[in-house]
This record gives sequence, structure tokens and C-alpha cells, in this order.
Amino acid sequence: MKIFAVVPVKRFESSKSRLSSVLNVVERKQLSELLLRNTLRVLTESSAISDIVIVSSDELAMEIARRNGAIVLRESRDDGVNAAIARADDYSFKKGAEATLVIPQDLPLLVAGDVNMICKGAELPDRCLVVCPSVRYDGSNALLRKPSRLLKTYYDEDSFNAHIRAATKIGIPIKVFLSMRIMLDLDTTEDIKILMNQGITNLPLDYLKSKLKT
Repeated sequence: MKIFAVVPVKRFESSKSRLSSVLNVVERKQLSELLLRNTLRVLTESSAISDIVIVSSDELAMEIARRNGAIVLRESRDDGVNAAIARADDYSFKKGAEATLVIPQDLPLLVAGDVNMICKGAELPDRCLVVCPSVRYDGSNALLRKPSRLLKTYYDEDSFNAHIRAATKIGIPIKVFLSMRIMLDLDTTEDIKILMNQGITNLPLDYLKSKLKT
């Protein structure tokens, strides 16, 4: 199955504003860069992903994406996650993708094995939705749609429940995939506390540890 991973990326200087109490703007930009690098590394390692599509208006993010072999869709400005995904959907459809997997860049515990399992869950039937919620069950931390334009996305709108409702309304089979490695994102200072207790070592988490010690 030809599956495209879609990663919408905000401008780095606008990212992680809710961490401003512990990280300054330069540190938040660096963290965002490391999170993107880590996400691209994991998606590249996944045997189930055919192509990686980055949608962004950030020059550094686009440069990092190209260096890692990802396809770059340039935005003139940040128009929001749903607009970015809709653009990636159009591109993926034209390039023959059978499904798309939306992955945010801020999942520091993400591993290729979980990506592969989500994709395997979409092998049957021909049309389905596979979703992994955030730890608070209000976000969609992984969203696989088969086919790629199965339904539009509802990020920033209690997206986990919104996607479930939208798929139910049109009679689409739904599979909920639960993995704490995907459910734990990095958005608030509380998230930092939880992630620091996981005993995981990688670039973004090591950077966080170094900054929180100073």
C-alpha cells in the first residue's frame, strides 16, 4: 500500500508558545527544529511509509525536510493545520497515494514500529480511518485516512472526537490505535514533566534536559 506521511510544520518562531515560561524564543525554535529532525528520522525508518510530505512556510523547516529526502510543499504563510493538510491531500492524491498518515512534529517518543502498526491496521478494508488520540483524548496525534481524501480534518477542534464523528456519519470503519509513545506530545510544561520521566534519550529530549538544568 502506498502511504504518504504528512507533517504540517508551523514557523519555528511561532511554535511551542505555551513553553515560554521555561524556554525563551531561541530555545523554542531550537527545540522545534530538533523535534522535526527526530520525526523525519522515525518516518524514514518506517518500512510502511512511501513518501514524506512536509507543508510549511518556514525556510529552515523546508531545508531540513529536503536534506532528509522529504517532499516540500511551500506555504506563503501559516494558514493553519487543516489548510496545510488539505494541500498535502491534493498532492498525495495526484501522486497516487492510497492513504495518508498525518503525524505532528512534536511526538518525541515516536518510533517506527508504531508507525508500521498504524499502517498495518489500514490494510483492510478499502476505506477506513485509523486514529491515535492525544493523552487527553482531545487531539489526533496520528491520523490515517484511506483513501487520502476520505474526509477533511478537524485539528484544533477537539479533533479526536471530531474525526470519529465525521467518519461515523459517513459509515467509515474506525480503528483506534493506542500507544503512549504517540499519545504523549510536547505542548505544555506538564507534558515536559511527563516526558522527562520516560527514561528516553533522543535529540529533542536531551536538549530539553540540558536547558531545564541551567
